[in-house]
Amino acid sequence: MLNRRPQSKPVTITIPFIVAFLALRGRISCTNNPKVNATEKRMGDLSQIEILTFDCYGTLIDWETGLRETIAELAQRHALASSLDQLLSEWEAIQFDMITGPYRKYRQIMADSLRQTFAAREVELTDEESQLLGLRLPDWPAFADTAESLARLKQRFKLGILSNIDDDLLAGSLPKLGVSFDELVTAEQVQSYKPALRHFETAMKRLNRPATAFLHCAFGFKYDQRPALQMGMQTVWVKRPGWIRDDDAEPTFETPDLAGLADLLGC
Repeated sequence: MLNRRPQSKPVTITIPFIVAFLALRGRISCTNNPKVNATEKRMGDLSQIEILTFDCYGTLIDWETGLRETIAELAQRHALASSLDQLLSEWEAIQFDMITGPYRKYRQIMADSLRQTFAAREVELTDEESQLLGLRLPDWPAFADTAESLARLKQRFKLGILSNIDDDLLAGSLPKLGVSFDELVTAEQVQSYKPALRHFETAMKRLNRPATAFLHCAFGFKYDQRPALQMGMQTVWVKRPGWIRDDDAEPTFETPDLAGLADLLGC
């Protein structure tokens, strides 16, 4: 009889072990299990994933800190009484309006949106001040877990970046990421900005794989989660500092950081 083995110790399989194993297979939700770092938001199937694509600035590179520091410096220099969060919100709205218009390089959009944000408060930035974001962006650091986590993920998956950026600006950031990417898709290359779909379409075409082979990993909803899901990709919400829930898109998975993503994927 199968249930009577007096000579053997019983094998104990704990609930956390089962939950973690099934989560790796993309079968169940881990929402209420504190021992699992990544949470499945809706039914996903990780067994099909071959390629991980990333938003760069905000997911791999610490965009929020660099942006806040630069705008705060200018606000202090010009003695603005407005709150930093208000300035950031207004800058983002102006920038978003610009990227949905005719294509221009992002370096110019950053300068024009910064200038317009301060002009609304009757502050005229110098050319040098308006260019500060573009000048400083290549020096902004990667998050502490980025390079190590990407190296883990690279062992099993192809990696790509889909970024609203210029080629030369991205080139300045790549050495901080520690791995070579299989595909880089920039706004300059496709003459378009997310949340338009051209980044995603281009990645699928260049890598010659269907949407079901991709897992798009990003902290932004409006720019990344929504269009990736629209393309039929599964997504991971990487909950980096400064995230804003600016869209009702429902990512397939969520994780607190990139290390959690590597854990989720068993790397």
